[in-house]
Amino acid sequence: MEKIPEDDQYCYCCGIRNAKGLHLRFAYPEEGKAITTTIIPSYYTGWKNIVHGGYLAMLLDETMAHACASVGKLAFTAEIMIRYKKPIDVGKSIHVEGKIESVRSKIISTSGQIFDADKAVIAEAKAKFMVP
Repeated sequence: MEKIPEDDQYCYCCGIRNAKGLHLRFAYPEEGKAITTTIIPSYYTGWKNIVHGGYLAMLLDETMAHACASVGKLAFTAEIMIRYKKPIDVGKSIHVEGKIESVRSKIISTSGQIFDADKAVIAEAKAKFMVP
């Protein structure tokens, strides 16, 4: 029997008890969708003043996981594919969306996008999540 993890509120992205975490807050405008907005801290720089792609990948992953949670599914990333469309400077506000595309047995297919303040797509992703 697989152990279901407990949410101890220490998640780096959304945990309120993690002093070094991002403390992201998510909204669920509809079933199967999650959104968040954040300002990118300067310590996530890759090249000079440009946000590191790994930070953007983490935001997409977390937001798609929250889309799964919006329908009561605790799920873990099985695979993720990210396509970066354009760089964004640190210090900018971004909007992240994730949604469920389909559910098959224990696999949830999702998609996600990050938008800048002008609603241009910065990065997009597709991921499969597995339900234990």
